Amino acid sequence: MPRLSSSRRRRFDTEDAEDGDDDARNGVGSQTSDSSKRRRLDPASDSEGDAGPSAPAAGPANGLSNGDTMQDFQPGAIVRVTVQNFVTYEKADFFPGPHLNMVIGPNGTGKSSLVCAICLGLGYSPKHLGRAGSVKEFVKHGKDTATIETELQKKPGDRSNYVIKVQIRREQNSQKWWLNGKETSHKKIQELMRSLKIQVDNLCQFLPQDRVVEFAACTPVDLLHETLRAAAPEEMLLWQGQLQEMHREKKELANAVHVDADALKTMENRQQGLQADVDRIREREEIQEKVRDLQAALVLARYTEARDNHGKARERKKEAERALRLLESESGPSLEAVNMKQEYAHQIEAVIPVKEKAVKDAEHAAQDAAREITAAAELAKEMNNRLDAERKGFESKRKDLAASRSKITAFQADLRNRPADFNAGDWNQKIRAEEHKMREMESEHRQISSDRDATKEHAKRLNVDISTIKAELDAFDTQQGQQISFMRKYFPEASTGWEWIKEHQGEFEKEVFGPPMISCSVKDERYTDQIQALLQIDDLVCFTAQTKNDYKKLTNQLYRVLSLSVVVRTCSSPLSAFQAPVDGAELTQLGLDGFAIDCLDGPEPVLAMLCAEKRLHMSGVALEDHNEQAYDRLINNGKINQWAAGRQTFTVRRRREYGPQAMTTITKNIPNGRFWTSQPVDMQEKKDLERRLAEVHSEKGILKEEHDKLKERLDGIEEKKKEITDKIAELRREKSALQKEFQKWQSLPVKIGWEESEERQKAMHEEALREARKNMQETQYEWDKAVVKRAKLVISHKKLADKIREAHLSLVEAKIWLMEANSDVEGLKERNASIMGQLEEERRNVRAAAEETNRTKDIGRRLGETVRELLARDEARREVYGQLADGKSPHEVEMEIGAEEAKLELIHDANPNVIREFERRAEEIARLKRKMEGANEKLEALNAQLGRVMSKWEPRLEELVSQINDAFAYNFEQISCAGEVRVHKEDDFSQWALDIMVKFRENEALQQLTAHRQSGGERAVSTIFYLMALQSLAQSPFRVVDEINQGMDPRNERMVHERMVEIACREHTSQYFLITPKLLTGLRYDAKMRVLCIASGEYMPKEGRKVDFATCLKIQRRLTAAGG
Repeated sequence: MPRLSSSRRRRFDTEDAEDGDDDARNGVGSQTSDSSKRRRLDPASDSEGDAGPSAPAAGPANGLSNGDTMQDFQPGAIVRVTVQNFVTYEKADFFPGPHLNMVIGPNGTGKSSLVCAICLGLGYSPKHLGRAGSVKEFVKHGKDTATIETELQKKPGDRSNYVIKVQIRREQNSQKWWLNGKETSHKKIQELMRSLKIQVDNLCQFLPQDRVVEFAACTPVDLLHETLRAAAPEEMLLWQGQLQEMHREKKELANAVHVDADALKTMENRQQGLQADVDRIREREEIQEKVRDLQAALVLARYTEARDNHGKARERKKEAERALRLLESESGPSLEAVNMKQEYAHQIEAVIPVKEKAVKDAEHAAQDAAREITAAAELAKEMNNRLDAERKGFESKRKDLAASRSKITAFQADLRNRPADFNAGDWNQKIRAEEHKMREMESEHRQISSDRDATKEHAKRLNVDISTIKAELDAFDTQQGQQISFMRKYFPEASTGWEWIKEHQGEFEKEVFGPPMISCSVKDERYTDQIQALLQIDDLVCFTAQTKNDYKKLTNQLYRVLSLSVVVRTCSSPLSAFQAPVDGAELTQLGLDGFAIDCLDGPEPVLAMLCAEKRLHMSGVALEDHNEQAYDRLINNGKINQWAAGRQTFTVRRRREYGPQAMTTITKNIPNGRFWTSQPVDMQEKKDLERRLAEVHSEKGILKEEHDKLKERLDGIEEKKKEITDKIAELRREKSALQKEFQKWQSLPVKIGWEESEERQKAMHEEALREARKNMQETQYEWDKAVVKRAKLVISHKKLADKIREAHLSLVEAKIWLMEANSDVEGLKERNASIMGQLEEERRNVRAAAEETNRTKDIGRRLGETVRELLARDEARREVYGQLADGKSPHEVEMEIGAEEAKLELIHDANPNVIREFERRAEEIARLKRKMEGANEKLEALNAQLGRVMSKWEPRLEELVSQINDAFAYNFEQISCAGEVRVHKEDDFSQWALDIMVKFRENEALQQLTAHRQSGGERAVSTIFYLMALQSLAQSPFRVVDEINQGMDPRNERMVHERMVEIACREHTSQYFLITPKLLTGLRYDAKMRVLCIASGEYMPKEGRKVDFATCLKIQRRLTAAGG
């Protein structure tokens, strides 16, 4: 064993557990036994000094070796890790060194658990481990909580190291944090990690076992960022962020300017297209505005004209009034007599209405008297009618008394004629006897009907049996029928299930298909054996449902209700979803006749199910046997992994994770198929069916005879039921008649008593008769008074009629006087006709002038109001209206309006929204221009700022990448390979990337490192060399790589190990953790290394201290020295 540099031994003990890696991955803690077995991590010393059992007590408390001091640890480096109930550990203490720490131990001992403890203990998420998704899954199995305590090296100005403690609670899936013994928050821990530049979330600094492959899969863009985080100063990350943000902003601005420029060009083109329409619309609007102004000016012109006309009419009125006054003064004496006579006629005319009123008053008085006469007559008539009524009522009461006595005599006579006694019980007994017979008939009828119905049902079943047997006999002549017979014989449970499905097919959402052995057929029977060889028995006898609900219903019925052992399947994908991996031409080149699914006929859902379950669309078939060349072609093609050729089937299973050559081929002989072949007819079964058919026909004939007898009995019972029903009705009629007659006789005493009571009541009303006689006398007196009053009113009416005649004669006399006066006036007027005519003419002139004055005044007033309203609406255009109306008549203004309107007719009306759209777009164009000017100014400023930051960042980046590239290339040169790290620059800064180029063979060119191009070992070598190239530049105080040497060949592993020891053990480099389950012999070790060995497992001694690596090392040295 190579010499170990540590001089002191550190030990941690935990109870035995199962594989820690699996537990962490599966989220299940290991089971701890009750024994005292221990696991030990022992950085044992191999120095020549004392290393006895007391050595641990002599060393420093932090576990440093003789060659290490606290000053060797960089700030933030891990000094100690303590775990309790964590994954596989019950309790363990780790004391790493300040330089390279190599953690070794067999698989399953819990090496990666240390990596998990570092990640979780420093406040990082479990997602960075690539294992369990939640922290609770890291708690040891059977425990409620787990604890991780991590001690980090202090900064130069701090008094003590940082001790971070976290408690993980399984039930709450939560964490609780302490810093230097005081409870704190997760956020504070994260801030401390950032201040110490710890980057567990950076694959360049922290590479767990389950994320090694992610490093090679990391995009070049992400690799550049993670490399800067790992190796660049803080200001370079800040500059990169600024550059990314400024480039993003520049890109957005440039895109926005480009979009705005396109939009501006589009809008300007549209604006030019609208210019002609806009000019035309504006010209039309100008003309319309002028027409509106002219229409307003027309109102002013009309108002001016009306005002002038009113002044002229007023002057004409004054002139006519002067002429009338002059004529009246000249003709006054001649008209005096006419005026006096007219005055006399007017006085008579005034008397006539008074006399007419006197006539009307007399007529009204006479009408009132006539109405009083009519009322008195009506009263007399009413008294007469009342008197007649009193007389009739008196006579009626006398007759009623006589009639009551007559009824009593008749009822007494009927009472003496007693009818025969009526016994209802006897009649009821007769009726019940007949009803009993009826019930017996009905019971017998029901029994016979039930027997007849049972016979019918039996006959129906026999008909179904006959149809079934005939169908089975017919099926012997078809392949499907033979297959059904075959299924019934060899797969009775599937046959039972299929019979139930056929009977209940309508209860499903979609059709449920029977087994492929009966629902499908082979197009060419030469391929039947090969296709059956690609399928299993369950594939041929299963049922196919098309929906999930049908699947649930069918499985419930077949499994739970019928307890059948059958197979039910469903397929949600259509047959078209299953495409062949190669086309027909390529298939022929591969030596295959076709795919198995193409050789089958059947319902598409069943074929789709076979494709989904058995991949028949990807399974080839060929009638001819395949030779080695045909086999190799199919293997190299790699698209078809199952086929049947001749009498053999081939199944290829590939393990792509182990490369294209990792595969196995299973070859089987093809037996003769049992299905989809012409089966020989089972003559015995056919004879049994024919015999069964004859028996069923015979049984059906017997049932028909029995049915006819039952029908005859039913007809006889129906006739008897009708006779009994008629007899019951007749008995009830006779009973009702006798019962009514006897009840009528029984009621006679009651009627006699009632009539006698009525007679006594009427006798008590004789006093009322006397009162009625008195009322008759009083009514006679009132009638007499009414007759006398009517006579007096007639006499008074005659006097009023005389008065009407006198008033009427006076009125006629006054009208005659008026006619005479008017005649005299007319005579005088004829003698002064010329004078009167002149006066009348002058009066007409005055009236006409007055009317004209009033008319022009009204017109002027209305137009004046219109003018005031017009000027009030637009005071600013008063002068325009005045100029247009000045010196013009309304007709002239109307002519101008007509001319302008004629112009409007020549200019077609356009869309009124065009102007609004034109103006809106003009504003938008101006806004876009301003926006583009601002964006261009921003772009210029941004470009200047980008240039300043890029001039600082890019040289620093080139320098950094150059250092990494030198180290990376040197590492590859040591293993006779080539490597290069280069910056990939793009115009889009977000696509700047870091490309890792590698070459492992002499005759190939440099190729970019990816997750798929290189082998696993090559990726591992490239990854570790790149991480080693970052070692001297690392910003983080520690780095972790877990099992990076997996997949390396021994030569590369040895060279990698040597370079890692050389780089990681230099002065002033960060702390390094290398986790590995195995080591080669004869490796190089450095004095600054610390090797942490983990021993655990079922065979550990109960007393863990017995496993003392230092003692074992001493013994080995003594044996070596003695042998030398």
